[in-house]
Amino acid sequence: MIALLNQRRIATPILWLLFAAAVLCALFTFTDAYQLLAAPLTNDEEPQQADVVIVLGGGVVTHLKTLPWGVQERVRKGVDLITQGYADSMIVAGGLVKDQTYTESEFMRAYAEFLGVSPDAIIEEGQSLDTHQNAQFSLDIMEAHGWDAALIVTSDFHTRRACNVFEKQNANITCIASHPAFTGNYYRNLLEAKSVIRDYCATAYYFVMGYI
Repeated sequence: MIALLNQRRIATPILWLLFAAAVLCALFTFTDAYQLLAAPLTNDEEPQQADVVIVLGGGVVTHLKTLPWGVQERVRKGVDLITQGYADSMIVAGGLVKDQTYTESEFMRAYAEFLGVSPDAIIEEGQSLDTHQNAQFSLDIMEAHGWDAALIVTSDFHTRRACNVFEKQNANITCIASHPAFTGNYYRNLLEAKSVIRDYCATAYYFVMGYI
């Protein structure tokens, strides 16, 4: 009898935790609640004239060998800025994909070219493995070209952390957010929620490391 009571005492909190997790999962899947979570992480400024647009990578769907939705949206936003005349050049930043022999920047370049950007206007930064290195190596390219000002383009939930990293390295930047091109897709909602939660954790880590 005592053993049974002990089992129930253990099982009840676990069941409540599972129930809470299921409710949160449903909330983020069937609504746009993740956008509320993303708001404190977002820094979306008005575009300014600059020397270069820097588009930050965010992975490759390896089994399909294509860019995920979020990175496609980043590249499209960068291309829009080029088309609107805010800058003449673009840096696509992203290094080797895990367990692969190709870089994120290769796919980003190909997509930007597909969208109409001249190959001569695109520079690949293919060394970086994280946001901190995105900034470090992209700023090295800017220095080599004598460029001063940049527009930093990344997903909305990633803008504040990414731009703080660049500012920590004394960069002259304007922060531009790319937003989801479509909403109401349950799978996309869940992916966005996962990315937002991950970026909160990454922000805390970057603060401890002194990157921001």
